[in-house]
Amino acid sequence: MYFIYKILPSNRLAPVQHFDKYPEAKKAVRSLREALTSEDTHTFRIIFAQNTEEAERRLREKREPHPGED
Repeated sequence: MYFIYKILPSNRLAPVQHFDKYPEAKKAVRSLREALTSEDTHTFRIIFAQNTEEAERRLREKREPHPGED
C-alpha cells in the first residue's frame, strides 16, 4: 500500500491518504505539491508499507546519503 504523509516542522507526520496503486498515489502527491505556496512549512512524501505503523517507522529512519551527497 502507498501512503501519503504530510511532513511538518520538527519531523511531525500527518497521514493524508493511502492508495493500492503507485500511479494513483503519485498523481495525488503531485497535486498536493503543486498547491504548496512559499509560505508553507511542510512537504509531502509517498512511502510504500504494509500499514501506517510501518510507514511512519520508515519515514523516521535515518537514511544514509547516496554517494556524492553531503
